[in-house]
Amino acid sequence: MKVLHVGKFFYPYHGGMENFLTDLAISQRAEGIEATVLAHHHNPLKWSGKEAVDGIEVSRIFSFGQLVYAPVAPTFGYHALRLLHRLKPDIVHLHMPNLSAFWIQLLDQERPIVVQWQSDVVPSKVDRRLSFFYPFYRVFEKELLDRAQAILVSSANYLLASEVLQAHKHKCSIVPLGINQHRIYRPDREEMLRIKAAFNKFLVLSVGRFTYYKGFEFLIDAALEVPEACFVIVGEGPLRKKMASKIDRAGLTGRVFLPGSLPDKQLHTLMAACDLFCLPSIERTEAFGIVLLEAMAFSKPLITTDIAGSGVNWVNLAEKTGLVVRASDSAALAEGIKYLIDNEQARAKMGEAAHERLNDLFDIKKVAGRILDLYSTLQTPPIFGL
Repeated sequence: MKVLHVGKFFYPYHGGMENFLTDLAISQRAEGIEATVLAHHHNPLKWSGKEAVDGIEVSRIFSFGQLVYAPVAPTFGYHALRLLHRLKPDIVHLHMPNLSAFWIQLLDQERPIVVQWQSDVVPSKVDRRLSFFYPFYRVFEKELLDRAQAILVSSANYLLASEVLQAHKHKCSIVPLGINQHRIYRPDREEMLRIKAAFNKFLVLSVGRFTYYKGFEFLIDAALEVPEACFVIVGEGPLRKKMASKIDRAGLTGRVFLPGSLPDKQLHTLMAACDLFCLPSIERTEAFGIVLLEAMAFSKPLITTDIAGSGVNWVNLAEKTGLVVRASDSAALAEGIKYLIDNEQARAKMGEAAHERLNDLFDIKKVAGRILDLYSTLQTPPIFGL
């Protein structure tokens, strides 16, 4: 079986959507599926090119950068057409949201399309541009969903809350996202203890792109109320400078650190060393929180926020794998962190439960197996045009 994955970006770009696509394609390749990836180049203004990543053929397409979170890639359709002609895939697997993926429905009317529905394009109270541009995007989105044979949604929570998907529920399947735990770097004990000693306090870790829906400003405010802890927020993004200024003004430069984007080895060492992992997102654009799975691989208790309609509340089970607190509420975050500081036994129990839940539901081999089962149900008519 040949599968063409069309994603926004691909490894080494770090993001939940990209990490999942990377792990899924590699897992499929290991099972004998000829998986190929078409994605934008993670470095704007870099020429289009082809390379191999762990045996996966990856075509990276030139872009001018991003406009309202969408890469501007005028030649994407041309490269998609060439790949369709050359590869003749049995299935096209589109990872959405991704403006460039709409080229596929214009170029190929025969092959079965599977849509990986990572997130709705959620009109934001913070970033009003999405509300302006979404009606134009929606026209193509509706056509794509009408055309798709199957839509994969990462949680029942998200499917029930998605207005866009209600008309297509009959073709939706709930398949969670997953990670390849073998990809995760495991530091030795000395390395981990060295990191813990460097902070010399209870360590709270958070990871994500500094963008409007991540809620990092509330975690920084919470740090003011928890002097017994250090906070590390890993990532880049348009709001990082603003958050750094906020830290300076609050006098938190010795306890709240923004190291930027880190290589996997350093990131995973921090995950191994931290005492808890916090994802303080404030909008359901945070559809699943795949970075939570990496923290769960290290048996870390989680603190997440109660976002209506988000799968985050299903990944992290309240009082079992961690705590769920009110969104956009720094006092609630601080209260949750203090509770876990004071209750070492609860931390350990939640961390163990988180690791068990990861193994039960979110291992990439199990997820890839469920997707392969779905592929086998699709109708694949003879293809004469390509």
